Amino acid sequence: MIIRRVLAADWHDYRTIRLRALALAPEAFGSQYEVEARRPAGAFAERLASSVVMGAYVEDRIVGMAGYKQAEGLKDAHKGFVWGVFVEPEFQSRGIGQALLLALVGAARGEIEQLILAVVATNRRAIALYERNGFEVYGVEPRALKSASGYADEVLMVRFL
Repeated sequence: MIIRRVLAADWHDYRTIRLRALALAPEAFGSQYEVEARRPAGAFAERLASSVVMGAYVEDRIVGMAGYKQAEGLKDAHKGFVWGVFVEPEFQSRGIGQALLLALVGAARGEIEQLILAVVATNRRAIALYERNGFEVYGVEPRALKSASGYADEVLMVRFL
């Protein structure tokens, strides 16, 4: 396994893993497969240029990702929002999620002071992974996401760097 930053030139890898994440775990993300699948290549390259995205590769195939975007305001640029954490199901429970988070934290150190994230409250496995990696719960946003199946609360977490 290799963990490395996914650059704008790697937009195809990012698009592949992003669409897999949305198709396999639609309840875990704010976007939808149908919306992202219609985006042009430039939109994926642009997202990679404006965020830090780490990719996990096994035999040259991207199998996981985790990203963060630094806030842009004068008063909140010390924060980064973690997004898009996903590992292909057949590669889960092999330490890839942990490695992605460690790489993301390493990339964030010296750039920002804290990472924040929101995770669907029913995703106990992800919450446990974040807690093992130093994230702490600071609140819950009720009815944060709405889909055809109803509402989902999100657990809000922070890790101070």
